[in-house]
Amino acid sequence: MTVEPWQEPKPTMDQLRRLVARIQSYARTSRIMGYLSTIFLIGLMLQFGILVYSQFLYFLWFPAPIYLPEWFYYVMFITFALSMVIYGLANTVNARLNRYIIEYRRIGVVVQLRCEECNRTSDRVWEKDDFVFKKEGQCACGGTQYVSQMYIMPLPLKDKDKEK
Repeated sequence: MTVEPWQEPKPTMDQLRRLVARIQSYARTSRIMGYLSTIFLIGLMLQFGILVYSQFLYFLWFPAPIYLPEWFYYVMFITFALSMVIYGLANTVNARLNRYIIEYRRIGVVVQLRCEECNRTSDRVWEKDDFVFKKEGQCACGGTQYVSQMYIMPLPLKDKDKEK
């Protein structure tokens, strides 16, 4: 059973905050996976360089090839396997991150409501036909609420305060 766009339940601010937290978490995990895969691939490149040097470039300095111990090949295979596993996990994390970012772009606009009487503010997720200064019902004090501003909830993917 498909749900038509006009029948979908309206997202709440809590759902939007949870979505932003999930995006932050996946972005952090994605960065860590990127660092890990880079480290493993650098190790693999070094091992491959040693292998090429020992097997094919021996004639420059030595009369016979240098034979590497058997464990070297096992380490090389394990490093390659781990780098492929990390690469696959990183792709999975990035796919989920992209899915959450697409969802965020759909519901990321926040509307701030303000009471004319007591200046109390409240936030909610944007709905179709919202505009600034639109009358939005009653406040708890009995005054009329209106849309005072609309903004996109920021995605703090990088901590700028920690960099300073």
